[in-house]
Amino acid sequence: MRLLLFGGTGAMGVLLAREFLWVYKNSSTLVLYVRNAAKVPEDLAQDRSVVIIQGELDDMDSLSKAMHRVDAVITALGPTGRKGPFYPSGTPVAAAYIRIMVAMKGQSVRRLIALTTPSVRDPEDHFNLPLVFLRKAFAAVAPNAVKDILAIGRVVRAQRAELDWTLIRLAVQTSNDDEDPANCEVVAGYMGDGRTNAVSSRVGAAVFIIEELEKREWIWKCPILSTPTRNSNP
Repeated sequence: MRLLLFGGTGAMGVLLAREFLWVYKNSSTLVLYVRNAAKVPEDLAQDRSVVIIQGELDDMDSLSKAMHRVDAVITALGPTGRKGPFYPSGTPVAAAYIRIMVAMKGQSVRRLIALTTPSVRDPEDHFNLPLVFLRKAFAAVAPNAVKDILAIGRVVRAQRAELDWTLIRLAVQTSNDDEDPANCEVVAGYMGDGRTNAVSSRVGAAVFIIEELEKREWIWKCPILSTPTRNSNP
């Protein structure tokens, strides 16, 4: 498999890259599209299965070249609340997604897994107080970032006829990146379904996402990933 990963220098992106290389070992190629190649961790930069392409998200020529012969795309791009009220008033990340999807269609790549947050809603969701509180708190602190996140959800969902997409909504992630995957179970579901909650293992999420590349159990769906609730069924 040849995978193109965006956001591969962030905490989640690095875990996804390492998990992909571990699962597929010598039978894969991982293409990292990054703004600054110097930020790629040394173990990934020196791996012979990794191709690093340095480019901007508004460079259609570079995006098209990166997409060549790719089987699937994972995007770990997304707005954060770090800039708070100073986040740009437009939707820059959603615009980048549009360009990425144009490049995918130009190279006949259908499979897309996009990471987002529970700010994106789904018809299958029900009321869940902790997640509603987090959603409202984030919207109050960083309204423009939430606007961009919601725009990402809309532009990805609009591609159902042409792309096999999955929108993965990550709950609040644990910060320990050295967790043993065997102890980092995550479940996929919807808000208020009695199985999901407000916390997710970053390592467990990476394992789930890489497995979903071939399992394809969540095509055209928008699950929340979280640690299982105490009363969830096995």
